[in-house]
Amino acid sequence: MKVTSTAALYTITRRVCCRFTATLATLATLALSTASCYDDQGNYDYHELDAVAIDTTDAGIQSEYAIMRFDTLVLEPRVTFRGEEVKADEAPLDYTWTIFSATSGSGASAVIDTIGTERKLNAVISRTGGNYFVQLTVQNRNDGIRQFWRVPVAVSEVFDGGWMVFYERTDQPGYSDLALIYNPWTKLNVNYNRYYTNLYETTNGEPLQGHPIRSLDIAVSLASGNNYVGLCTDYTLVGVSENGIMKALEFNEFFHEPPTSMQPTWYGQHGSGVMSGQSSEVLLNANQIYTNTYSFSATEGRATKFGVPKFADGIGELAPWNAEIPNTLNYGIVVYDNTYHRFRYAAYNSAQLEEFAPQDPSIAAFDINNTGMDFVMADWGKGTSQGVGLRPFDYIIMERAGARYLAVTNFSSSYPQDTNIGVGLYPMSDLCPDVANATTMSASHVGSFIYYGAGNKVYTFAYDSRQPATVAWTVPSDDEEVTCVRIMKYYHGTIYGYGMVPTSDRLVHIATYNRSTGQGRVYEYLINPASGILATDRHYEYPIPGRVKDMAWKFSMQ
Repeated sequence: MKVTSTAALYTITRRVCCRFTATLATLATLALSTASCYDDQGNYDYHELDAVAIDTTDAGIQSEYAIMRFDTLVLEPRVTFRGEEVKADEAPLDYTWTIFSATSGSGASAVIDTIGTERKLNAVISRTGGNYFVQLTVQNRNDGIRQFWRVPVAVSEVFDGGWMVFYERTDQPGYSDLALIYNPWTKLNVNYNRYYTNLYETTNGEPLQGHPIRSLDIAVSLASGNNYVGLCTDYTLVGVSENGIMKALEFNEFFHEPPTSMQPTWYGQHGSGVMSGQSSEVLLNANQIYTNTYSFSATEGRATKFGVPKFADGIGELAPWNAEIPNTLNYGIVVYDNTYHRFRYAAYNSAQLEEFAPQDPSIAAFDINNTGMDFVMADWGKGTSQGVGLRPFDYIIMERAGARYLAVTNFSSSYPQDTNIGVGLYPMSDLCPDVANATTMSASHVGSFIYYGAGNKVYTFAYDSRQPATVAWTVPSDDEEVTCVRIMKYYHGTIYGYGMVPTSDRLVHIATYNRSTGQGRVYEYLINPASGILATDRHYEYPIPGRVKDMAWKFSMQ
């Protein structure tokens, strides 16, 4: 059969539907014509798709954003559905806001966080410093089609100074976390008031295991980012980056040879930082004392670690303390043996704990080799000089036969051979109300007084006056109790003496806890540095989600 035209072929194939020759041309033509053998009986209802569009025109949205970490980012682009702008939640649309790294490759973060599920974004951006994209995805529930819009967001860290608050989480007992406070009293050259809580969990994905013992920012370098903050609990010690609170050191990484168990009871430092190579990081773990001697540098970070523990014959239970601010190479460490009631020292770069020289009872206020007293709590304070010299004394509340005393020692400028290192002993029980229940203390560096907290009050004890302690402050609520008191100061003589610590010696921080609500608070008051009297006409106040154990200034070269 010869096909001469399309019309003729169509007519023929309608009659012989399935009869066809095997020629290639005919097969191709029949494939088209066979479909016409059947009549289409379908009933179709065609309609346009539910068109969704995201528009930022006249929405007050920038082409990119630069914000500080923990700032709130607010974005509200216009969304249209079927040509009409969406004003309410009646449209069948789902919204998802995400944030993810704008960089890729080795070392880049692949984490994508969801930060909102509403058309308007109003979210605190907690990602660490870096460049990110914030993206809105709008999905139509009718057909599953999605529309996307994104904007670059640069996040900067803000943690270059401020006041650290270390607390046990109320919502997770037995776990610790960190808060930071920024205001004109705690950070130089600022005019804002900010605070951030649960920083450790926000940054590292989980709170820090253990009850809080101490937070300490040891200044090893003047260069920003070269130091880390030590966070010590009764379970572990970690180091976090000073600018981002990102965990940088695990417990074992602090040591050349890690101990067999993690049982921290104290974390501190030794030396005033003025003499390079004279200062040490200090850890008391499983009743063994470790030191890490480092050199203060203008540029370099720390490269040293804890060595072997100090040793001695006949050492009992060591108190959770060490003499932190000696401005001398006469001591590498000073500790207190709470079992045998005596102080011991190790010489600079020595691993052996030794005895002090016999003390002269005619000039020493008490015998540091046999105090007869139990250690309770301590702080460093007013000594032989102030300013860059920074040679303070150690002020220790001690107890004997149920009575409490304020013992004052001079490890700043003495020698182990000196016979009058115990320079003062002040009875407290008869002069200091509720001192038997005191749980926290702080010593002034420029005035002859200490604060101690007991129950719902903070007391001032002017020990030189031999007069009764007076109530300096009472908590606003009867349900609150004082848990921590700290005066604004810093151990590093150069940083401290040249005015880099804001409101040094003129600011007191008081932490309280409400057992019934599980709410902590931090109160800040300016004080008379000589007398300790609070100026109550103004203060800062911050809620803390837990029970505060320690507070300290976070070093900054502002």
